[in-house]
Amino acid sequence: MQRRATKNTRGPNADERRFQQWLKQQKCCVGSNGIVEVHHCKGATFKHNKVLVGHWFCIPLSQSAHQAYHNGTKSWRDVYGPQSALWHSEALAYMAETGEEIPESVICSIMDYGQ
Repeated sequence: MQRRATKNTRGPNADERRFQQWLKQQKCCVGSNGIVEVHHCKGATFKHNKVLVGHWFCIPLSQSAHQAYHNGTKSWRDVYGPQSALWHSEALAYMAETGEEIPESVICSIMDYGQ
């Protein structure tokens, strides 16, 4: 299900929707088995360095890994590392596989965030 526009943010644009659709076809980025869900790492409205990255800053997680994240963010991060690193490997694979580009401002902002 796609997130809709709210008073706080716009909905995902076509490029962001393509990225999220691609993520749904991938395996869980932490190696867990099961149906993959798109996890918005900091929510759809997340901005860093004045760049709206919320619809880009997503990773594929199985339902169990997604639930585990929401049950204990710090302990989950201790096991799997920062979400920005997981996102970066997914973003590189996306660009290599599809030939699509992720805006440089988005990549720099997410990597600068570093969590």
